[in-house]
Amino acid sequence: MALAKNIYNALPIPAQTLALNAFGVRNRLRLAWWERYLAGIAFTERMPREEQVRFVGGRLRSILAHAVETVPRYEGLARLRRGLADPSSDPFDVLREFPVTTKADVLADPGAYLSRRHGARRLVRTLTSGTTGTPFATWMEADTFNATDALWWRRNAWSGYRHGQWIARLVGDPVVPLSDAHPRVPWRASWVDRRLYLSTFHLSKETAPAFLDVLERRRPDYIMGYPSALEILSRFCLEAGRTLAWRPRAVWFSSEPMLEHQRDVIGRVLRAPILGLYGSAERVVSAAQCEAGSYHLALVDGFVEGQFGRLEAREPSLLTTLMNRAMPLIRFELGDVIALLPDATCSCGRTLPIVAPVVARDADTIETPSGRRISAPALTLLVKDLAGVRRTQIVQVDDSAVEVHIDADEPALSAAGAVLEERFRQVLFGEMAVRCVRDTQIPTTASGKVRFVVRKDRRSTGKETA
Repeated sequence: MALAKNIYNALPIPAQTLALNAFGVRNRLRLAWWERYLAGIAFTERMPREEQVRFVGGRLRSILAHAVETVPRYEGLARLRRGLADPSSDPFDVLREFPVTTKADVLADPGAYLSRRHGARRLVRTLTSGTTGTPFATWMEADTFNATDALWWRRNAWSGYRHGQWIARLVGDPVVPLSDAHPRVPWRASWVDRRLYLSTFHLSKETAPAFLDVLERRRPDYIMGYPSALEILSRFCLEAGRTLAWRPRAVWFSSEPMLEHQRDVIGRVLRAPILGLYGSAERVVSAAQCEAGSYHLALVDGFVEGQFGRLEAREPSLLTTLMNRAMPLIRFELGDVIALLPDATCSCGRTLPIVAPVVARDADTIETPSGRRISAPALTLLVKDLAGVRRTQIVQVDDSAVEVHIDADEPALSAAGAVLEERFRQVLFGEMAVRCVRDTQIPTTASGKVRFVVRKDRRSTGKETA
């Protein structure tokens, strides 16, 4: 992979474009596979609730039996085989007998969670970015990996995507070499699969006009991106006083929570429905936002404790795969809180379970000396109405101090700094020191994301005081 990336980076732009178009052939084949898969599970979208419980229960029974028989970690639960083999038993009750599994448990002995029936050569590895801790690897069969990709694509299909429509991507694609700090063309295009790849890593005040120009010129039907990247581009557009003649059919986001101040500015600039997707590299469970705005659980890939009123809902949620037989994560504590809405219905007509947007993990909080935790959605209200501020990042320096990093020019910087210091002192009840610093290079992660709330030891330092 590293060799291929180095070769690509050394190519001239026309050759890089040719390589992306060749990759587009693979994308078209993958899309055809996804559509066949989604057609095969379309019946689950309008099941009555009783049928949903039986459907999930059957998949749960199968994965638990497989785990007890083939996964070293669960060898001590052989006593559960008889109950799992009895069709009259309740698989949700059997699930209670399994231990809770954390990331630390798997990291300590990953081999204990791998099924003995799967050879490593036939498996696909997915790896988290490590922005919330140690990178975490999950193994699965290729068909499982493709099926979970298809479930993520379902959000796009629900919003009306059709073959031949263009998609602009602002999601960390490494299409422009990072060695080129000031690229003349900060994007690449693939006509084979109709993709406009915008380099998140090169988005800045200087390159923003070029990004906006190519979007207006090519007029993609959809734009997908990390909320942080979409927010940055939108703020640059407002700062330049531009009004886009083009508007997409929809804006798709994933991988980060869409905070309220981000939704506000993105909506003002792009003037299109904003639809999200919930998933994780572990591929344990997912939810797609439909055209009516509800987040629907996929039903086929995982079970959330508390779903259907079975087992007690917890925070953070406990998840059990219904699909990954190579490395079945059972009662897995991913770190997210998935709030189930059992009484909610949706005007789209789908009966798939509805959940509230998943907006934060444990790491996306400020923790005060008294033990209070303040989430990113609460903090975003403090930065929503600041004139001239392109973006902010909240950095917890230590147990007693917070820095608010502000990307802004003078005189907006001084005005925003004074307001934010006072607001944060109030919301933190005076428990922590607050300092605003100017930061025109708020760092992105290796995957091109920007964290809104982060610990000091997880970002670069050395910034100018406001």
